[in-house]
Order: sequence, then C-alpha cells, then structure tokens
Amino acid sequence: MSAPRTQRSESFVETFVQSPLFRAALLLLLLTAAPAARAQQPPQQQQSAAAPAPQKAQTATKAAAPAPTPSAPRASLTGHVVGDSGEPLSDVPVALLPRNAWARRVGLPATVSADENGNFRFENLDAGLYEVSASQPGFVPETDPLTGRQPGPYRPGDNVTVRLVKGGVVTGTVTDGQGQPVTSLNVRAVRVHDLDGGTPNSTYAASAEDRTDDRGVYRIYGLRPGLYVVYAGGYGYTPFNYAGYGQASTFYPSGTRDMAAEVSVRSGQEAGGIDIRLREDPARRVSGTVESPSGAFGEFGVGINLNYASTAVPAGTYFVNPNSTTDRSFYFDAVADGEYDLQATVVGRDGATLASAPQRVSVRGADVTGLRLALAPLASASGTVRFEPAAEAGRPAPEACKGVRASQLPQETLVTAAAAARPAAGGILSRLAVAQSVTPDSSGAFTVRSLEGGRYRLSVRLFDEALYVRGIETPAPAPKGAAAAPQRAQATAPAAARDVFDVKAGQQFSGLLVRVAEGAASLAGTVAAADPAAGAALSQLRVHLVPQERERVEDALRYYEAPVAADGTFSFKNLAPGRYLVLARPSVAEAGEGAPRPAALDAGTRAALRREAESVNAILDLQPCQRTNDFALRFPQPTKQ
Repeated sequence: MSAPRTQRSESFVETFVQSPLFRAALLLLLLTAAPAARAQQPPQQQQSAAAPAPQKAQTATKAAAPAPTPSAPRASLTGHVVGDSGEPLSDVPVALLPRNAWARRVGLPATVSADENGNFRFENLDAGLYEVSASQPGFVPETDPLTGRQPGPYRPGDNVTVRLVKGGVVTGTVTDGQGQPVTSLNVRAVRVHDLDGGTPNSTYAASAEDRTDDRGVYRIYGLRPGLYVVYAGGYGYTPFNYAGYGQASTFYPSGTRDMAAEVSVRSGQEAGGIDIRLREDPARRVSGTVESPSGAFGEFGVGINLNYASTAVPAGTYFVNPNSTTDRSFYFDAVADGEYDLQATVVGRDGATLASAPQRVSVRGADVTGLRLALAPLASASGTVRFEPAAEAGRPAPEACKGVRASQLPQETLVTAAAAARPAAGGILSRLAVAQSVTPDSSGAFTVRSLEGGRYRLSVRLFDEALYVRGIETPAPAPKGAAAAPQRAQATAPAAARDVFDVKAGQQFSGLLVRVAEGAASLAGTVAAADPAAGAALSQLRVHLVPQERERVEDALRYYEAPVAADGTFSFKNLAPGRYLVLARPSVAEAGEGAPRPAALDAGTRAALRREAESVNAILDLQPCQRTNDFALRFPQPTKQ
C-alpha cells in the first residue's frame, strides 16, 4: 500500500496551526512565503521566521518570548522525549509555544531537535506558561486518561517528559457510483467523540487527511484514540481553495453528515475496510456578503467558517482579502443538503477583534444566496490576579505554613473565561464562546479578549501546590432601574465569590479581581468498592468536597471534584483550608458532553449535591498547608441514621 502524500498530525501545535483563527492570521505571511510548498510539508518541517531551525544541539534561544522584565528573569525549560516503553527518542522535533501566543506575536513555535538521549532544552524564556509538543510521524502525544488532556502547560524551570505513543490508523477505498476507484480525492477523519462517547471540550475538532492513490486507497495514520467521522470530497487542506473542490462530501459509508457511521480508533491499531462509496448528491452553493462597521477588515482579513450544525466538524473555510475595497463577497461550493453553522471572524495580533453572530443555514434542494454576515466588535474583560499571604486579616500565619512559600509568578497563572451556559436545544454554540484563556503580566493584570456578548464564568488554574483561589470578585450589577453603567465598568461592592459576569458586544469590561493565597491544602486517597464485584465501576466515580460552613454554601469556588482512576485513587490540589463533607458518587454527564459538567456550577445541582453529602456526613477538616495522602472512602458510602 502506498504511503499517503498528505498527512496531518494532531499535536497541540498542529491543532493550533490548523485552527481557522490561526490560518487567518497567517494568510498574509503565506502570500509572501511560498504557500503552496509550505502547505504540503509535515508540521515538523515548518519553521517560523522568528524561530531557529531544528538543530542537533538542545538549545533554542530568543525565539519563544519577548524581552525580559526586571521581576521575571529569563530561565530554561528542559525535558526529554520517550516512546511507548519509556525508551528515549532522538532527532524528534520539539516545539515550544507561549500559552499566550496571540499577545506575544503571530508566528509558528520555536523548535529544536531532541539529542541522541532524547533530551531537549529551550533557554532564555520569560516567566509564563508554555505548551510543549513533539512530532513523530505515526505517533501522538500521550494524554491523561482521567482528563483526556495532554500534559501541560509548563513553567520555565520545569523538566518535561513528552511521551509519544503509536497513533491509530483509518484506511479504506473510495469508489464512485459504478464501483470504480476514485483517485486524487481528499479524505478526512475528524474526531467527534472520546472512546467513551463524550464530546471533546475543544474549540476546533482534531482532524487529519490523506488523498486517494491510483487504486482509490487512502490511509490516515497518527490519530488519537476516539470516535471519528470519515468523509471524502468537499473541504480540504489546499493553499487557497478553502471553500471546496466542487464535489459534495460523502460520509462513510455512503451518506450525509446525519447518516455518518462513527469509526472507533485505538492507539496502535488499524481500522481497515472504511470504504466510502461516493453519492451523486447535487453540490449546492452558499454565498453572501460580509459587512464591517468600520469598513476595514483588519490586518489579516476575514475568515468565514462553515461547520456542520452544532459540531466542530468543518464543511468549508473562506477568506476575504483585507486589501479588498469592493469585493466583500464569499461563497462555498460543494455543499450538500443539510444544516450548517456559519460565522465570520476578523483576527488581529491580539486574537479575534470582530465577529458576526453565528447563523444556522439550512440547505435544502437549492443554492442559498444573499446571506449577510454583519461583523460586530468583540468584548474584553480585564482585571487583576492578586497574590496574598496565608495569614488573613487579624490572624497570624498558621504554624504549618511557616517556611512554605509559593514560587509561582502572576505570569504563570492561567485565567479562563468560558460560556456560563450551553445554548438551549437547537441553539447555536459559537466557536469563540467555548473558552478564552490568558496569562497576566508581571503585575497580575490580565485582559481576556475575543468575547462575544453573553454571560461568562471566570476560572483560574494554578501551578503551585502552595496556592489556592481565595475568591473571585466581579463588579456588582447596577441596581434595577438605575442608569446604565458606563461601557468600562468599575468594581463596586464585590461579593465574597462572584465568578460569573455579563458583557455586551464591544464592551471593555473591567474590575475583575482574583485573590490567590498561600496556605493551600491537598488531599489524596483511594475509594474501595463495598462490593468487590463492583470494582470495575470505580473509574466512573467522582469524589466531591462540599463546604460544611453555612457561609460557604453558595460559594461555588469552595466545591471541588476529582475523577477516580481505575485503581480507585484520586487526588486534590490547591484546596482552600476549611471543613468539608466528602462524597463519592457516579459521574453525571449530559448527553453529548465530554467531561462531566462540575456540579457546583448550577445552584440546583449544587443544592442536591449538598443534601446527598449531608446524608453521608463524612467530615474532613483541612488546615492551612495540610497534606493528607491516605484518605480512604468506601462506595457506596453509608448514610447517617
């Protein structure tokens, strides 16, 4: 079987590079940098103009971060690349990407090559968070079995182990209506579910593609485990023809998106016989115009994305040249009958700046023309991360915390704003609303950009076990009937924990305060099945910590939950000291979700969780800086009489 001519890996870096926002930002660079040649190279062959070429030496310098600040001296990030069995892998390209890439620069990651012992090193890095990704044909980065995420991000000074495991393979033959092989047709595999059926919590679906050879055979390798839809024709990775090839997509085995059969892909295994018989459905055209309030389309133009309805599965991407003053039109050919979501986005050096509201487009038996995408300014939300000592007002530092100091800097904190609620049934989820993350500057100031109008929940991820989130404060809403607050809102009378806020289109929302304190506790232990025959279900459990103090009942930040591994182990870090009720219960996930939605996010489910925890009445008193590593639970837990 011949080797595929075009292959896409699914590392973090490649996912970022293939996202529509990133491609829009690089469009002008591609126009002047031999785009056709670069588009066909594997990811490890692509290099940033600002980044050093891969080298046998272990060091990349001055490419991954801007000039240093006095409070954040440059440091190194080291690591090694290993294979399935822990053996070192040499000559493997390793990429480093700042977690706050848009705020730093538009460009591809800095890269080095692992030496003969699998070691690599990036030097002269500013304080911040970085993603590390290694690329080897046919291999994928190992993911955490509990969270489904790749390890990271990392801080300078960390020593990283990147484990590459053999990816899965999908292969088959594409034939026409008469059973004859079809050559030179793009075939794409898009990951739509985890192996357990959950939907990955990501903005853009991971995908890879190949083209059929002279026998009509394709072979897509290097796939992460999961459930995939596979389709031929239509949208593909070509330098400039993003809208489609002129032939409507046919999904395996021979149907539309709604009729697609999902293909199970496992690490190191080949899913063969995924044969596609092309349909002769008419190819429709979807077209319209883009309108901008300022008349300008930004530095990088407008990216227009057509996705299959309610999914991240792409049906086409179109770009409007930023220098165009007369032609503001767009079109998608090769569109089959069905339901689609359409949205336009303008990207600048700090991320998306303008976007249209997502539209549902129904294609039924005819072309869809005259669509209008009205761009509107996106909002931002700014605030400060404030680091506080373990001691609270009027109280001395706890004895257990003496000598315990956090090493994390403000720049090494990840602040995320995500849609506070999913759209109602039949609603449209904008790709921008999934989550927007940012790292603060050295003073703790941050601005989350590219927010559409709506309600968001602020969350914080810490990377030092000595720290916990003491509180999140947002501006109090204006009293009912009062004059509307100015566009740049200011913080007034914050509550103890108010992590949800609303923004309007184009608003510059400010006044957010994240209070991070030293003195965090941690907890680890095991859950044992009361009935050994039920042990196989342990991995379906989650352990919850519910605040016992009445004044914390509505403080969502004091509710914690953690998954249970197959061996019954669980762990919590960055816990606020206090008294908790401990509860083990089965995971509860809505249909089509990825990870179960945290119970504390909704007042109703939070109250139900509390009632259940009170019936068990397993109390845990966590003191500041306490480390408990041998906590034991049984499931089901006995309830109090």
